[in-house]
Amino acid sequence: MNRFLCLALLVVGCAPPPPANPEFSDAAAFAFIEFDSERPEDLAFALRSLEQQLYLSVDVETDPSVDRAVSPRALTDEDLETLEHPDRPAAGLLGVGVIKPSLHEVADHSGYILLDDQVPVEPSSPDHYNRTFVEGRDCWPTQDCEFLRTDNDLTKDNALLTITYRLFKDYRWIDLNLPDPADVPAGEVAVNDGAPRWALAGRSWTTEEAFGEQGNTVIQQSYSIEVWLPRDGAGYLRSPEDVNEDGGEWTADSTGGGLLRAMVLWAETDLGADVDDNLVINVTRGGIDDIFDVQEVWMDEQ
Repeated sequence: MNRFLCLALLVVGCAPPPPANPEFSDAAAFAFIEFDSERPEDLAFALRSLEQQLYLSVDVETDPSVDRAVSPRALTDEDLETLEHPDRPAAGLLGVGVIKPSLHEVADHSGYILLDDQVPVEPSSPDHYNRTFVEGRDCWPTQDCEFLRTDNDLTKDNALLTITYRLFKDYRWIDLNLPDPADVPAGEVAVNDGAPRWALAGRSWTTEEAFGEQGNTVIQQSYSIEVWLPRDGAGYLRSPEDVNEDGGEWTADSTGGGLLRAMVLWAETDLGADVDDNLVINVTRGGIDDIFDVQEVWMDEQ
């Protein structure tokens, strides 16, 4: 979206994605909180819950992106307790989630994650996105370790702002077939006795405010949870009791092939003007969908 269109939308307004149902919001926040859990079964349980809510909340196979997007509730101060983050209340965060299928398998998506220069797969940072690998660069690609931890220096450039800032982003392999946490005795290690069902999760956050070149725009805080969930028929499957949000008639579930990816982003920004929240949400939504598309093309070309 260019800045002229942005100004036009300020005049005419634009509708945001619909509010997420409480179950989706809770599942997204739960996955964000449990990302670093020492008990991987906690994150596996959170992602299974989120997987179901993704399919029930929107028609994941439709276009445009606004029909695959929802506006989750803000994170809470308690949700952020385990992360170093700006000293700001979480209540100021605006959230948007975008969901989209991919034709590629989970392992394929790990390829662009491992790029030192993220510019080719990050259209919102067309000139500058450098990734430094803090932990796991050698062992994570082969799943010999769970975590890949990165420290990123980038310039965000979209219709609303141009800001260089620092973003931390971690990734984790997770076996979705781990047992439910309630079935794992205290002090014991969760064991999956069957075939694994590998998924990816990613979590990002900022630790300080970042200011635009002119000093009149600010990214005050930013957080995200991102998931890559296989559509192998071994995950969420519909039952006659399942009801889509707002009575929707879509039928997609984990049998689609490839994978389902989703990103939920919460951010607080000061744009130096009285900009409608709906515009901020819609620009963010479009930016996430563009990332999905560009990364899909990158994998097609490998």
